Amino acid sequence: MGNNITKKIASVAVSAATVAWLSGFSMLVPVAHAQTSLQAQIDALLAQIAALQAQLATPSASSSAACSFTKDLTLGSTGDDVKCLQQYLNGAGHQVSASGAGSPGSESTYFGAKTQAAVAKWQAANGVAPAAGYFGKISRAKYSSLAAAAPAPAPTPAPGTPAPVPSGSGLTVTLASDQPASGLFGESFSSRPFTKLTLRASADGDVIVKALVVERQGQGNDSAFSGAIGLDEDSIRMGVAKTFGSDHRLRLAEKFTVKAGQSRTVTLAGDSDSDQDAYNGQLVSLALVGVEVEGSTAVNASFPLAGNLMTVNSTLAIGSMTLARGALDPGSSQTKEIGSVNYRFSGLRLTAGANEDVLVRSIKWNQSGSAGVSDLKNVKVVLDGVTYETTLSSDNKYYIAKFGDGVKILKGLNKEMHLSGDVADGSARTADFDLYRYADLRATGLTYGYDILPSATEVAASADDGNFHSAEPNFDAFQVTIGSGTIDAQNAPSVGAQNVAVNLANQPLGGFIVDVKGEDVSVAAINFDASTIESAGTGGTIDTNDITNITLVDEDGKVVAGPVDGVAGGNNAIRFSDTITFKVGRKVYSLKGKLGTDFASNDTVAASTTPGSDWTTVKGVTSGVTITPTPSSAVTGSTMTVKAASLTLTVSPETNAGGSDASSTAQNVVAGTSGYVFSKFVLDASGSGEDIKITSMAPRLGISAVNTADDITNCQILDGAVALNSGTNIVNPTNSAANADNVSFVFDTPMVMAKGTIKTLSMKCNLISGADAGQQWRWGIANAAGNMVSTGSVSGQSVTETITADSGRIITGVSGGTLTLALDSSSPSVKLVASGATDQTLAVFRLNATNEDVRLDTIGLQLATSTTNAADATIGNASNSPSDLSKVTLWVGALKVGEATFSSSDYATGTLSGVTVPKDGQILLTVKGDMANIGTNLTARPGHLVVINYDSQSSSDETNLGAVGVGISSGTTIAAAGSDTASSGGRLVRTVPTVERIALASATLANGAKDLFKFKVTAPLGGNGVGLYKFTFDVATSTGVALDNSQDNVSGFRINDFIVKCYSDAAFSSASCGSADGSGQLNSGTFATSSPHEDSAGSRSGLDLTNDTDQPSIVEVYFNPANTADTTQDETADPSEAIRVPAGESRWFVLSATIIGSGTTSPQVSTKLLGDGQWLKARYTPNDLSTTGDSDDGTTDEDVTSAGNNWTTGRYVFATTATRVDTGDDDNFIWSPNSTNTSQSNVDYDWLNGFLIPGLPTGGTSAQTLTL
Repeated sequence: MGNNITKKIASVAVSAATVAWLSGFSMLVPVAHAQTSLQAQIDALLAQIAALQAQLATPSASSSAACSFTKDLTLGSTGDDVKCLQQYLNGAGHQVSASGAGSPGSESTYFGAKTQAAVAKWQAANGVAPAAGYFGKISRAKYSSLAAAAPAPAPTPAPGTPAPVPSGSGLTVTLASDQPASGLFGESFSSRPFTKLTLRASADGDVIVKALVVERQGQGNDSAFSGAIGLDEDSIRMGVAKTFGSDHRLRLAEKFTVKAGQSRTVTLAGDSDSDQDAYNGQLVSLALVGVEVEGSTAVNASFPLAGNLMTVNSTLAIGSMTLARGALDPGSSQTKEIGSVNYRFSGLRLTAGANEDVLVRSIKWNQSGSAGVSDLKNVKVVLDGVTYETTLSSDNKYYIAKFGDGVKILKGLNKEMHLSGDVADGSARTADFDLYRYADLRATGLTYGYDILPSATEVAASADDGNFHSAEPNFDAFQVTIGSGTIDAQNAPSVGAQNVAVNLANQPLGGFIVDVKGEDVSVAAINFDASTIESAGTGGTIDTNDITNITLVDEDGKVVAGPVDGVAGGNNAIRFSDTITFKVGRKVYSLKGKLGTDFASNDTVAASTTPGSDWTTVKGVTSGVTITPTPSSAVTGSTMTVKAASLTLTVSPETNAGGSDASSTAQNVVAGTSGYVFSKFVLDASGSGEDIKITSMAPRLGISAVNTADDITNCQILDGAVALNSGTNIVNPTNSAANADNVSFVFDTPMVMAKGTIKTLSMKCNLISGADAGQQWRWGIANAAGNMVSTGSVSGQSVTETITADSGRIITGVSGGTLTLALDSSSPSVKLVASGATDQTLAVFRLNATNEDVRLDTIGLQLATSTTNAADATIGNASNSPSDLSKVTLWVGALKVGEATFSSSDYATGTLSGVTVPKDGQILLTVKGDMANIGTNLTARPGHLVVINYDSQSSSDETNLGAVGVGISSGTTIAAAGSDTASSGGRLVRTVPTVERIALASATLANGAKDLFKFKVTAPLGGNGVGLYKFTFDVATSTGVALDNSQDNVSGFRINDFIVKCYSDAAFSSASCGSADGSGQLNSGTFATSSPHEDSAGSRSGLDLTNDTDQPSIVEVYFNPANTADTTQDETADPSEAIRVPAGESRWFVLSATIIGSGTTSPQVSTKLLGDGQWLKARYTPNDLSTTGDSDDGTTDEDVTSAGNNWTTGRYVFATTATRVDTGDDDNFIWSPNSTNTSQSNVDYDWLNGFLIPGLPTGGTSAQTLTL
């Protein structure tokens, strides 16, 4: 160590010599100041040399020699030994504080929270437990051993002696680019910015700036300034304003740090008093002429650094702010106990003067009391009802609040401000929040933009009087003296009402929460009252002297007072004279005792205490101050009820013989089942006064035939998952056991059941694989002595149990389980399915198991070739083939469990994994299909009805049923019962359009052209789009009306000129579908008709009206967007055109008409788009475009089928031309999925009606209604 110190001395000496050498050369500061600063550095370096030499000359001494600890040290301790401890901790690497009291060189004689924290860190580092910060006997011994084993740390430099600190090598100071502009420096100005500086530290270390040397420059007088101050980046005043000396300079000595490689901004600002008359017109500035730093940091600056000149002014009447003690100020000095929260320490009323509105920006409250930072918590400032957080200054003296964008006070008005916080510690210390200087409240006038120096009505100075003074502090707030800690008692819910036993020690008599704040509290004596109430009809006499051996126990079970015996009379019956120290915190204490034999069942006892009067000599351990415990009223614990040890035993409703629960009905169990729950037993100790210890029980065995008892083996009683009898205690009934025998089950170790609780035990046995089917067994309980052996857990007294006899549910042996399969009601109805679509649900099967869980391994599936009702036109004959599917998958819920492949036949077997049908339960097995693609050279065929059903017999072997699994208990193969299902399937088309009704812009009926109905048709991506040939609307009115295109009816209400237009946008603004005139109209020329397009003979007839007053409600619209003329005059020819919605696009349609005479009868018009109710009744093949039978009744020669399955032969339910669809009743909406073409031709197959189109119900969409 000596060598190291010698090296330090040499190094410091070199530094001193270097400084002395440099004194002969030019410096960066003016000469007079440079010599003063240089001499200070030389003096500091010489002081370091002296300290190091003294250290070298002093022999190494152990810490025990340096500090002699003779007493325990804890929070609140004072004396030289505390200071020595702080010095030791600082030197040992467990610094008490980084700055201020307790920091190296500033050690104090007070043991506070920071010392406690440092001791705790030292204890943790040196294996002292607990590391709680209490420096007691164990810590003193550890300190002595460490001091003896190692040399003492170097002494902390005395206050005032600079300690070597790592610092950056350089600090660069420059003028900021955004200097305050030249302006006025008037009367009562506060923090007027003059010069803005940028200070940047080198990257190799932080720089601590000790002082800024400021010089008043310009053609002015120093007295124009009442003071100068530095402002930080937030315009918060840094330290104390200073006045100029005879050399026109001042020293701003507020320390601050510039972090390595970073910059700080400091603004030099000036304050003025209220009279500038003598200096009016002078030009003044503030210049930085020197910077003092700690260590050897080089200051790089081109001094002087001065901002713009300001003009002293005495004529500008800026705003003002007057301060007064606020309404929320406490009004007097107070004593507040530790634990007080949200106390208002100080309050001000801020009044704006008549000249300007004022913006309040920030405030600095000076805490001048002796309380430390850790003594006060949650310090906040409330201005105009809004709460603002505070931050601490670096010296921990100022609590600073910033008010965001500022709080505006209109001129002539005022707002209230106060500072509040919590008293957390610091007994006998003081808290005093002053406004040290008026300028510490920053307020800006909103007219001229200058900061205003507040003022107040001042009185003669008197300490802590809550008044304003000319001397600092300008507002000397009332002082708060921190009192002692607090102690409060409450009932403890955790020690609730419960049963207690007679003649047993440590029975709970009540529980109490003791809440201690601020400091530990000692109580010399505590009394409790005890209330005892006899149960009606017992005839006994009890008193509180029948309660003995009473103790008060903490949360850890430690006795803190007692034992004592109760005193008769109840009042103050329990008297503890032990001194109890209650630690800070919220803890539960339990009162326990022994009830004498005079107590009988159902007697009650309750304890209470009144802390305000029953607790005596209550003092704070740290402060020694007498404390008044709270509350002053009685705190009563929970009522305890005397009970003897008791236990009831019943068979659970789940397994009893009475069938009171659905699951208690007789059960079938498969032979070979292991661990089956035969019965459950309910043990109830809710009425017991003590815990119950159970050693055995004897359930009653029931059998249906002799010599069958040994079919059940390995019988155990379980508490949850824990077997109470194992090993040699497992019960295996013998063949000689008779019906109704009581069989003893001895527990491995006694089961202790807590009083006041209920427990259910399970009885499990194995049923051997060779057990005879049809035989029966049961386990119950008989009400007989010895069937339950139990005692009081503590008293050891035998318990007479209350047993409800029950023979238990019947268990019948069976050889195996069963499995059934059926189509579930959730299986979907028939639907349109697009080619290429994946995961299409085609069927849902329901599987049920009985007697045992069944693992399902395989299932037979078949593609249906017919339905159960071939004449049902809503389903139609299935006409699918394996080529219509690319994959079939099987699902349970969202989990895929298997696949099936239809390779070349209509039959497949699905192999399943992880599928178990629970005993007496069910699962739903969903069949999903991926559709093959439709196209000329592709495999799938349009119009095929793809139906997958359960195949109850395998196609490869008709003797095997189609769903096969294995019984989990029996291990036997189980085939499902049930017949083939008849699911609905999906009709395969190239694409599936959707129809969506669009709301009308107006629902008002009026004469003229009106929109009656709007809708949208969308063709999904991936196909050839959708062809459209015909729309049919139902137009209904509430009064007599003619749908009249001929205009023969010239009077009354009528609707003329039905038109459908097509658009490509939702705004119905971009015409589409190839209309000739660009309007989007589809039914041009003679196609603007409200009649059927063809009559029953197939001829086009124009209007089909019996007379002008007929009211046909059906409006059929065919398309002729190009307005092609019908030159053939052939009534059977079809000049109609098809329109197309491209893939991935939508088209918007509107039906409109001309309304005439709407005001004559107040009618209502409702319109809807019609769908179709079934498939096409007539079926065609591409090479046979005619029918030979009645195409409407669905009975004669309609199913035209040829062998094979290709584009020219096969069975379909689509028409080869659009006109073929337009022949029957179900022809309201005619469309094509465009399986093989992208054109708009109405003669290219395939064409269908509107059955099952999503969004188009069979009865039509919901109507859109127009009313007057």
